[in-house]
Amino acid sequence: MPLHRPPSAKGILYLAFNQDNTCISIADYKGIKIYSLETHKVLYQSDLGAVSIAEMLFCTSLMAYVGAGEQPTLTPRKLFLVNTATGTVIQDISLPTSVLAVRLNRERLVVVLERRTLVHDLKTLELLRTLETPSNPKGCCALSTCFDPCLLALPSSSTSGTMRVYNAAITGSSVECEVIAHNSPVAVMAWNQDASLLASASNKGTVLRVHKMPQANKVYSFRRGSRPAAIHSLAFSPLDIQPPLLCATSGHGTVHIFRLEQPDRHPAASAAVGFLCSVMPPRLTDVVEPARCIATIKVPGRGVPAICAVQSVSSQQNGGGTTESTLADDLNANAGIGIGIVNVMVATAEGLFYEYHVQDLKAPQGPTCTLEGESYLLAQKI
Repeated sequence: MPLHRPPSAKGILYLAFNQDNTCISIADYKGIKIYSLETHKVLYQSDLGAVSIAEMLFCTSLMAYVGAGEQPTLTPRKLFLVNTATGTVIQDISLPTSVLAVRLNRERLVVVLERRTLVHDLKTLELLRTLETPSNPKGCCALSTCFDPCLLALPSSSTSGTMRVYNAAITGSSVECEVIAHNSPVAVMAWNQDASLLASASNKGTVLRVHKMPQANKVYSFRRGSRPAAIHSLAFSPLDIQPPLLCATSGHGTVHIFRLEQPDRHPAASAAVGFLCSVMPPRLTDVVEPARCIATIKVPGRGVPAICAVQSVSSQQNGGGTTESTLADDLNANAGIGIGIVNVMVATAEGLFYEYHVQDLKAPQGPTCTLEGESYLLAQKI
């Protein structure tokens, strides 16, 4: 989930991990940068002027960007597709109102306006369909990175926390399901890698919910905290992490890590919880479902907006040449013991990047989080 700041903000206007979490795209008043998370260097830089959106397609040379309106040629009502290898503009698309969000996968280009969302074929740029939506001033949306299924989630109400899931692979009427997730309007949403799970948070930010597709059943509900806070991003762990993790960055300068597994309850307790949830109003069911935050990371700084992503640890240690077993092997061989490491990556609106090792994922007392690296995203291209 990208971090998209208003043009009135100073510094970075847009910050996003690409679909495989190997790069970060950055847009500000100077232009666009692409920062590699493998080399920790700026791979691409274009000082074309103020840009409000810069979205990559995995690690390819295709990028979509939208101007911030500071220059006549960079209007927020025009989307540009550019080849970063050659610097040439492949196509530009004019829109009737300002572009609020852009999402890409290998087959689809999704452009979100305040009251409509456009779905294009990425290869031909043909407009496949136009979805009329309630007012969506923040461009809230989520497009699956995979194409089978190719699912697009959008808010279906501007006053309540409902979402509508569309099959973006076809051109006809294709509403897959409606998700009743929150009481307040949805502020952020994210798919896992195979689009089987959809996570969301409302503009209150106190409760996160995860629904399983295609039935849209609520499978997890997490309490981030009791005080309202803006949730800037949600991110699932890769599919090889078992049990899966969900990370969230909040306006309080924290990253919360949740484990997606059902609590180990006595059968009688499980039956009691199930009965209470069946007879209580939906807004009260979270009272009887325990919070599952297994770890919290405090990001340096005072509540700076940030985004996060989760990666499996590489099977090769850097520099030492020592071979480790893969994370999946560790988890399978040490089920219940708590051995296993993931990287939680955090990028802030100040241009700082932090990498944390989170280990002992299945330890009863919770994992340990260690800051392993810090770098500056806005360094000049080398």
